[in-house]
Amino acid sequence: MCIDYYREFVRSGRYRVRSETESSCFSALADREVKSGEEVSTSDIIPRPSLRRVYTSPAELLTGEWPTPMLKISEGPREAYAKLDFFNPFSNSIKDRTAYYLLKSVGGSKVVEVSSGNFALALGALGNIMGRGIKVYLPASSDYIAPFLEYLGVEYHIVDVTSTIEALELLEKDLREGMVHPNQFENDMNFIAHLRTAAEIDWQLSEIGRRPGYIIAAVGTSGHASALGFYFGTKYGARLIAVQPRDWIPGMRRVETGMKWIGMAGPEIVEVSLEEALDGVRSFARRFGLLIGPSAGAVYAAFLRRAESGVYVLIFPDGLFKYALLLKRMPHAARPRASGQQQG
Repeated sequence: MCIDYYREFVRSGRYRVRSETESSCFSALADREVKSGEEVSTSDIIPRPSLRRVYTSPAELLTGEWPTPMLKISEGPREAYAKLDFFNPFSNSIKDRTAYYLLKSVGGSKVVEVSSGNFALALGALGNIMGRGIKVYLPASSDYIAPFLEYLGVEYHIVDVTSTIEALELLEKDLREGMVHPNQFENDMNFIAHLRTAAEIDWQLSEIGRRPGYIIAAVGTSGHASALGFYFGTKYGARLIAVQPRDWIPGMRRVETGMKWIGMAGPEIVEVSLEEALDGVRSFARRFGLLIGPSAGAVYAAFLRRAESGVYVLIFPDGLFKYALLLKRMPHAARPRASGQQQG
């Protein structure tokens, strides 16, 4: 991978490309052809939003709406900003970013992948836009996403596995038949895409004179958490707080299940249970009026535990609405507690 080149780039804010290898690395990062001898700067990877917000294609609706908002949710001494990536239009999640860049990185007319939900939705929507057929395998715990996939026209199969990565072996037949696997668990574009996310956040915070000391992010594939931890750790010495599930939280995994990029960020690993995550969802909704998703609730719960002063960035990957069917069948202990008299 291109990590040494990227480290120098992040530290200095620019990089003079000197070889074909470096050209390939920075073409991926800049999302355009970068030739040997060319200088790349941070301005090449930050958004250029349109004030008019009128777009001529669905893909522009994604890239043209970046940066997604950041919301200040706490004053000093623990000043905190939440990155609201459920403002992405297709899966209403951070996985729109991942799917966009991974689909562009692979060829083929038919794509196959495993997903716990958000990535499947993002692939389905963007596959329709890009003219790519999409097939996904979902673990049984993610069947709540199936109605959305049906509307998108995605071929899906619900399989009896506990973890998403356990379904990877099911792709062998599809790959022999010529389908292409973007592989969100191994494709370095997952990490590279979120270096762009990090530069976006850095740009937003610099406009208000802030630089983060802590990044709190949930881990699934670890692409976004690792990239943000690497970028802000390299540039400012910020610490990544990586949140993993104590039991089970949709879209999240434990580090020991294997994550390609997490070691690049040197994270502090913390655990949050499903009940704590949903308490975080409720607490945030009742204070700020936004229904964040379970993994965002886990991130918020982890933040509430912190005692260290500093500037925090919290990554909220998605919102709550797509989990309605899942929430209905959760154990009673995980459901919202009554507060006040019910209105008729």
